[in-house]
Amino acid sequence: MIRPSLNRRLVLRLVAGIVLVWCAAAGWLAWRSLHEVDEIFDQMLVRTAASVFAVMPDDAARIGAVRLPDRKLVGSDDTAQRPAIVLRDARGELLVESAELPMLRFDPGDAHFHTITHAGRRWRVFQRWDARHHYWIQVGAPLDERDELMRKLLAPALLALLALLVLVPPTVFASLRSGLKPLRQLTRSLSTGNGPTTATLTDERVPVELAPFTEAIDRLVARLERSLEHERRFTADAAHELRHPLAALRLELDLAGRSDHAAAHAMHLQRAQEALDRMQRLVSQLLLLARVEKLAELDDAGPLRLVGVAEAALRDASERAAVRGIELSLDHDGNDFVLGSRGLLGIALQNLLDNAVRHAPDHGRVNVRVGGHDERVVLTVDDDGTGFAATDATRLGERFHRPEGSVGEGSGLGLSIVQAIAQLHHGELSFGRSALGGARVSVSLPRVATVAPHAPGYA
Repeated sequence: MIRPSLNRRLVLRLVAGIVLVWCAAAGWLAWRSLHEVDEIFDQMLVRTAASVFAVMPDDAARIGAVRLPDRKLVGSDDTAQRPAIVLRDARGELLVESAELPMLRFDPGDAHFHTITHAGRRWRVFQRWDARHHYWIQVGAPLDERDELMRKLLAPALLALLALLVLVPPTVFASLRSGLKPLRQLTRSLSTGNGPTTATLTDERVPVELAPFTEAIDRLVARLERSLEHERRFTADAAHELRHPLAALRLELDLAGRSDHAAAHAMHLQRAQEALDRMQRLVSQLLLLARVEKLAELDDAGPLRLVGVAEAALRDASERAAVRGIELSLDHDGNDFVLGSRGLLGIALQNLLDNAVRHAPDHGRVNVRVGGHDERVVLTVDDDGTGFAATDATRLGERFHRPEGSVGEGSGLGLSIVQAIAQLHHGELSFGRSALGGARVSVSLPRVATVAPHAPGYA
């Protein structure tokens, strides 16, 4: 299968366009030359008639009939532009006749041109009266002389155009090959790269026409690089973090198999179950984090009230909080419209509530507040636990980092997921000290204009 050639396609289209233009130019040149030659030819006949009138006497009776000789008898060549003349007086009597023309009919009408055929030749004839109507003249010239003049005028011009037509295709081909050199250089740059993490293709040497193409490739390479980096990080994180629960699971199952006592056997199986649960939570959070970080934009984004997301998350967390007697509360000022994904924002708030409930003391308090100021909507989760240590301030949100004093079987991915979701919504994640005495985590999102209650996403 022959691959299509951009160079060949451009050459063929340009040559076809040039041929069409050449044909149009040649046609226009021939038409214009014929028009000009016709005018020159006719003007010659008109001037010849005027010249004859200028030398004629006032009294036509003083001259007799004269017959002009054939041009061959006077030594003219065949291409000489000497017209044939027929002259009559006012009564129609013949005064001058031409040996080359037949006897022309006396037609004492207004001045005009007409064409006749004589001896196999076509003649252009002009007739008119003089100013005093004493003489009537007919002046003729063969049209083959006009045609010969046309050939002499058009031949050099058409030969020049034909030479230009012959020289254009190789010139166009060479010019296009030279003009497409940056594209070949770009291809070599892509071919010699060691992978998608090569340097950017767009620089000051790239032509303006290729810049959008190279910029698109650079964006594609950047997306591929980010995707590969996410895959590498996911693989490395999964391999690193799953080693411990897998080792614990294997150890507990091995001990359970060796134990002879029912109580010890049950204890080891329980620990194995806990290790398996932890591994399941870890894998779920790793997959969720990888999915969120891979997103470039939100497909299901729409206007929604953040307080509606908070209410749903609090309902989900209420059962876990009630077991330990933890009080959950919600405050909002109604100014909470954002543009986002309800599902992802719900996951982010659930992670924040899980952390707050886990670190709050028994019979403690967790408060969620949603409020807007300026152009932002801030969602804040406060608890009355021990709070964050000063040494953790710069590492909060890192993968697998568990702040000092963390309790429970968390994997250190909850805040990383929240941060990734906040960035996907063009938001910011911040940490501080709660007014309740514990930790405060805030998510700031861009606010959108208040929508009507019937708008999509209204809650």
